[in-house]
Amino acid sequence: MKRVSTLLVTILFLCISTISFAQRKHKKKGSKDFTPTEAQKMNFIDRYKQVLGDSLNIPTSKRDTVAAIELSYLLKKMKISNDKSISKDDKEVQTGMLDGDMYMHLGAILNAEELQRLQAFELRQKKEQDERIKAQKDAQAAQSNNNMGYRQNGYYGGGYNGY
Repeated sequence: MKRVSTLLVTILFLCISTISFAQRKHKKKGSKDFTPTEAQKMNFIDRYKQVLGDSLNIPTSKRDTVAAIELSYLLKKMKISNDKSISKDDKEVQTGMLDGDMYMHLGAILNAEELQRLQAFELRQKKEQDERIKAQKDAQAAQSNNNMGYRQNGYYGGGYNGY
């Protein structure tokens, strides 16, 4: 059951990132602000409500509100992460403050046990995402190291050690 829920959340986040990437390609060159469509927002809320029920056992009466809060804070975090004028450290501080605010709002809706399950779930998802990103970077680095041998030995770019 946990694997199924983890798979669902992973698919959800992949869909969102794919949609956001597709939206960015179709935007005008001058516009850098990403705003999801209403259909994308509703899709996120529906999938998140399903995850809340399937893997976290959040009561049906609370799922709509929790999903709406999560979406609103996710959009705020996206806006911060896309802002080029803010340094990386400031972005981390601002997103940390948003997380604190979000959990405060969620704490008013969920009981302590439900909130702990939600926080643990989100922490696991973030850790898995970080591991996937690290694995991708390691694979890219290994591939680039393999390709460097051709240049150093003169096989790529002509003779005389690539000159």
